[in-house]
Amino acid sequence: MVVVGGGNSALEEAVALTKYATKVTIVHQFNQFQAFEHAIQEATKNPKIEFVMESELRGFYGNGQLEKVVIEHLPTGNKTEHKTDGTFIFVGYQPNTESLVDLVQLNNRNEIVVDNEMKTNINGVFAAGDCINKRYRQVTTAVAEGTIAALSASEYLRN
Repeated sequence: MVVVGGGNSALEEAVALTKYATKVTIVHQFNQFQAFEHAIQEATKNPKIEFVMESELRGFYGNGQLEKVVIEHLPTGNKTEHKTDGTFIFVGYQPNTESLVDLVQLNNRNEIVVDNEMKTNINGVFAAGDCINKRYRQVTTAVAEGTIAALSASEYLRN
């Protein structure tokens, strides 16, 4: 597997993928990561993870399914083919909350601020998923948050 990115999501997903893949290659355009130290340490200590730094993907190739990617090393311009069964892109998370700027409280990353019941600062308004302030961004966490938000909204309406 190939994971593109150098932030928390990329490194955490790379580590998670090692449970299923024999090898995970992280491709990152810079020479250092933009992640928390614990995420960097966990990824660098994992023997199944390889790092291709100062590089970017330049192409996806296969016949009916992904078979390889082309990676360019930015300082040299050298391009290499890398066999892979899958690629995950984790670069530049940006929540789609522009329309909410003057409606609900957002943090400095424009994520909606919620409490543990998914309540916002506006009475009767709830939020869930990757647009809220949280550490992990997974389908399973979003589903759980959606359930909590729905139950909280239902309770709010009953009261």
